[in-house]
Amino acid sequence: MDSGARCALMCAEAVPWRCHRSLVADALIVRGVPVEHIIGRGKTRPHVLTPFAVASGTRILYPPQEAAAGAEAARPAEADS
Repeated sequence: MDSGARCALMCAEAVPWRCHRSLVADALIVRGVPVEHIIGRGKTRPHVLTPFAVASGTRILYPPQEAAAGAEAARPAEADS
């Protein structure tokens, strides 16, 4: 992606966490690309890496819930903005 370009990825699913957009957003975030979710008219929210995702460089793993529970317990809580 050109560093000055803007891109919009849209889907019929209203909330990002129930859509493939969260996977794309995670991939962009670990590469240093800022992502904003449009959540309403004139309202955006910055993307935060999916809580149960395990990132190593640009590689992201989504472990089964049993493994994710241990990783989640070790991750500091993020403030909801």
